Amino acid sequence: MKFFERIFKRSFLAQCGHKTLIRDWVFAFGEGVMTRVPVIDGKVYYCHKCLQKMAIRCAWCGKTIFIGDAVTLYAPKEEFEIPEHAVPYEKNSNRLVGCLRWECALSGADRAGFWMPPGKVERMPSPIETALGTTDPIVFFEDVSNRNGKVSFSKNPK
Repeated sequence: MKFFERIFKRSFLAQCGHKTLIRDWVFAFGEGVMTRVPVIDGKVYYCHKCLQKMAIRCAWCGKTIFIGDAVTLYAPKEEFEIPEHAVPYEKNSNRLVGCLRWECALSGADRAGFWMPPGKVERMPSPIETALGTTDPIVFFEDVSNRNGKVSFSKNPK
């Protein structure tokens, strides 16, 4: 069945120079995820094989961080031995890119951005930073793992 799906699905020539499907699997470091590449103005910028090469491993638990995943930017304690696979947020930065999994991040409030092409953090205010930037006593985040997630305040939570 999957054989025929792949034959009859429309493929695009991505800006990276490779042919790709809109939806396909991306595998890295022994993990896989179904990914949908965006079509912007009729163009696809990266194929799934290039997205696969952009995947990194969490500095703390070692699990895979795929393009589009929410990330944390924790700074290690002095006694922490930084693994070789760890990716710093910026050059000469002590903050390391980590995942937002339940067993790894302290809380969803620590979400600091998203891992995006070409393999860098797209920084966004964390829920804590957003709360500190308002005088409103309550801030609602619809989904911290969604880049376009809705944020509302207690005066109008809907």
